[in-house]
Amino acid sequence: MPTRDHRLDRAKGILIFTVVLGHLLARTSPWDDDVLSAPMYLIYSFHMPAFVFLAGITAKSTRLPERVLTFLVLLFTVLPLLWGWMWIVGLDPDYSFLTPFWYSWFLLSMACWIITVPFIERFPRTILVTSVVVGLFGGILPILDTELSASRSMIFWPFFVIGKLYGKQILDWAGSLRIWQKLFFTAAALGTIGYFYLDSVDHYWFYGSLNFAHFDVSVPEGVGLRLIINIGSLLMTLMLLMWVGDKDTLIAKIGRHSLAIYVIHGFVVRGLQPLLSDSPDVLGAPLIFLICLALALLTTYVLSWAPFEKALRWYSSTVTRLLLAPFGPLRSKLGRHPQRSPSQ
Repeated sequence: MPTRDHRLDRAKGILIFTVVLGHLLARTSPWDDDVLSAPMYLIYSFHMPAFVFLAGITAKSTRLPERVLTFLVLLFTVLPLLWGWMWIVGLDPDYSFLTPFWYSWFLLSMACWIITVPFIERFPRTILVTSVVVGLFGGILPILDTELSASRSMIFWPFFVIGKLYGKQILDWAGSLRIWQKLFFTAAALGTIGYFYLDSVDHYWFYGSLNFAHFDVSVPEGVGLRLIINIGSLLMTLMLLMWVGDKDTLIAKIGRHSLAIYVIHGFVVRGLQPLLSDSPDVLGAPLIFLICLALALLTTYVLSWAPFEKALRWYSSTVTRLLLAPFGPLRSKLGRHPQRSPSQ
């Protein structure tokens, strides 16, 4: 029997913690502060590309309708609930039918990337080259931006494709490196992020949600900076995989329940937003960071409890099954193949 690779679980556990921490810090206007912007550059430079890379490793083309519809069910459940919750706590959700709100973009993009899995398996080299070109040059298109998560789906797509095609090999290779090699790649990764921080690169580049026109850069400048940012993301992802370890600990458990944490943590963050937004007026940056760190640890731990994950998966699978039920006879009919007689 194959054993579960706890390196993936541990990597997801660390990444989902950075997601929660980053979203908490983001409520405190951190990009204008030298102390708080440092962890923000570190987190946002790689956490979502790394998540997409890991999603590519585990992506499969079997039961494709169920897999795609699961993320769409979660998307269309989270949006109205989050808008209602924000209205209750006195926040403006900035509603739009065409733009998935805040962190919900990932659910829509995941559905889009999963649709491409059969094509990745059938035409691996072609899709790899296509994804890289689309990811680097997609910012040229003025009509694709935050609407329908188009920009993010394009920019982060190469990480999904690379994860699907070479993720397991990269994971094994990263774990086999010698200590001096790990230190070299770690220095390269942190050096790249240090450049982003010291040069005060516009943090919106890391979001991947805007095209080149928003940054007022030429096409060569936009493509070049996108390439540098992608290289930094790959180096940081590699650094994570090199040091992540393979023991089945609490971090691995958190990683196994990362979907529930991702979906639910937004309600916690928005509930705390009124307090966090006012914190820079009364607290220093180091204390704000420590408070957000403690809140992130507590939120991640509580939401990793098994009942949250079981309830979320039961809900999404039940709704998905109900939505697909009318198409059951058609799918069964399409799945049948005529039997060939021995004489044929």
